[in-house]
Amino acid sequence: MIHEVPKEKWLYRDRGMVKWLGFFMSDHTNFMDQERANEQALTRLPQQPAETIDSLLQQSWEHTKTVNLQIEVSNHLANHQGIIIGFERPFVFLQTDTGMLTILFNAIRHAELIKREKWWVQDV
Repeated sequence: MIHEVPKEKWLYRDRGMVKWLGFFMSDHTNFMDQERANEQALTRLPQQPAETIDSLLQQSWEHTKTVNLQIEVSNHLANHQGIIIGFERPFVFLQTDTGMLTILFNAIRHAELIKREKWWVQDV
């Protein structure tokens, strides 16, 4: 048998879902921090020649090295980091931590290879 107490006899006023508004999961907080960092103004890196960009993308693809790309579309800058997994003119396919991006080669203004330290070399 279920015994329900009427709301007027409750010892406190239950605010329903309002009480949960201050509760955020740590994953959600990390995601929001990451999004906030991405929204901050990016430093405009120097424009590289197409041959230099092509060479760095080729190295990333051949040796599975991480590359950082600065992309400019309609005067909007974005940085993306990942490994080149393929080419199909005029597109470049970049595998990031969150998924695959298809990037127009002409939109890439700067590329640089990133040296990743091995986990066993890092200081604890």
